[in-house]
Amino acid sequence: MPVTLPKFLLVTPVWNDSVRLEHFGVKLAKALAVSGLNLTWVIADDGSDTEEVEQLQRLKEKFSQIYSDVVLHLHPERSFKGGAIYQSWQQFPDVDFYAFVDADGAISADELIRMLNCAGNSENPDMSFIAVRQFSGPLAVNRSLLRKATFHLFRILVRGIVGLKWMDTQCGAKVISGRSYRAVREHLVEGGFVFDVELLATLQQYTWPITELPIMWQEISGSKLYLWRDLLTMTGGLMRIRRRLNASAL
Repeated sequence: MPVTLPKFLLVTPVWNDSVRLEHFGVKLAKALAVSGLNLTWVIADDGSDTEEVEQLQRLKEKFSQIYSDVVLHLHPERSFKGGAIYQSWQQFPDVDFYAFVDADGAISADELIRMLNCAGNSENPDMSFIAVRQFSGPLAVNRSLLRKATFHLFRILVRGIVGLKWMDTQCGAKVISGRSYRAVREHLVEGGFVFDVELLATLQQYTWPITELPIMWQEISGSKLYLWRDLLTMTGGLMRIRRRLNASAL
């Protein structure tokens, strides 16, 4: 009897980011082509400029010549990273795993494939996997002192406000089991940079299993995150998440 491979949906959210996507996307398409995974790759545009959309259409055709199952979703109104990911996930209601990876290539195509295989080969089909950056040991990443400080400060805020004790809620790759996502998606509201925190906190609240997976990661220039301004915005998001979690626990 033939083995049925788990079905993955992988989303790469973009917003006026075709240059970095082109560099990473070719590598990702090549890795997917030889991976043996049963996977649809969606490029989810979050309301980019007209010229950027044209570039994305060109890139989609380019990537499709390497890996055939590539889809371009054009979301006309900006809903931010989490919103773009969720909109694309919702168009595939019956996959076994939902995943996303950032377009910057900070997590390499090979490391992403390793994450996907960990999920697909897991003895527990309900297990979700989150990438974790390391600041010591063989997988240690190189970051500026300011970015390291901001990382640790935000982790303290996540623990203090929301109660999550995961090492790294914001790393740009996650693989979420289909059953767990479908069970909690009606509770997910945040679309901005803290959508990851709400997703993980909600999965935890409803006792769905999660595993942290240390990965190789490198700093890539061109981030759209402005440290102190966005840190304040993200803190406000954490407060909203806590209120909703407390209300749903009553």
